[in-house]
Amino acid sequence: MAVSRLFLALLILAASFAACASSLEFGDLEARLHLDRVQKAQFDRAVGATRSAMLASGLVALEIKARLADELGKSRPDLGRLLGDPDEIAERVEPLWRDAHAEWSRFYALLDARQVAIAREYIERRLAMLESLGGSLLQGLQQNLRP
Repeated sequence: MAVSRLFLALLILAASFAACASSLEFGDLEARLHLDRVQKAQFDRAVGATRSAMLASGLVALEIKARLADELGKSRPDLGRLLGDPDEIAERVEPLWRDAHAEWSRFYALLDARQVAIAREYIERRLAMLESLGGSLLQGLQQNLRP
């Protein structure tokens, strides 16, 4: 029973990555900022770096899901193998997130005060959405992992 709950919990995690990646649209922000040519080029680099990081994170989640399916197919699953080495997982995605952060920092430095206010409001809205998603995910995990 605990193994099936773990499987469900990891499926929820994988679905959350997919939901985040699919909702990662910046067209509204771009339109509201009225970017000049230089800002637009940096914006495109920042968005591209963020999408790469999200894609890599989603692929790691799918890999974890595949490991889970493989282990659950065995007569004596090794639950320790499911997640693998957490440091190895972090090493695969952390550089991409650092790159995305650097690109956004360069973009932010190009904005005027009006654009900064618009970007800040957008970020606060997105963070609230992620916080809500995280709360829902945590609640789902708690319910599905309860004995």
